[in-house]
Amino acid sequence: MIEEQGRVVAVESDFVWVETIRQSSCSSCSAQNGCGQHLSEKYRADTSFSYIKAISPWVVKEGDRVVVGIPEGSLLKASFLIYLFPLLLMMAGIWLSSVMGFADWLLLLSAGLLLVCGFGAVRLFCNGSADMCRVDVVRVLPSETLNLSGRSFRQKLSSF
Repeated sequence: MIEEQGRVVAVESDFVWVETIRQSSCSSCSAQNGCGQHLSEKYRADTSFSYIKAISPWVVKEGDRVVVGIPEGSLLKASFLIYLFPLLLMMAGIWLSSVMGFADWLLLLSAGLLLVCGFGAVRLFCNGSADMCRVDVVRVLPSETLNLSGRSFRQKLSSF
């Protein structure tokens, strides 16, 4: 399970909103000295926060520290569906078009059309399966002072 610590910033009837600090994986990467992403993360002025909607089996209140998690299997399934399925459909279209002897411009057109159809199919399939990437509160941590941001969640939402 992939886990992340955060602070509960809002409690609703079926779920909670958890604020986490967005972290980069640059510190563990071996190519950090030659990467532009590492430089932009290093000199970033402000800390970015992420807000995660999570289902909680426990009774929590605003300000509680929690650990949220998502199973690796769910993440792999969702990644396959979102990224690999449309590309496989596009490659099948390229193969079929070349076997049928289409001109290059028709091959390109069919590949683009099938890629768009693949993304459309993923969108239709994912609308009904919200449980695929469900984030759960794994455990509640002992309360300590944890101030991820100076403002409240509702103030940040109103500023958007």
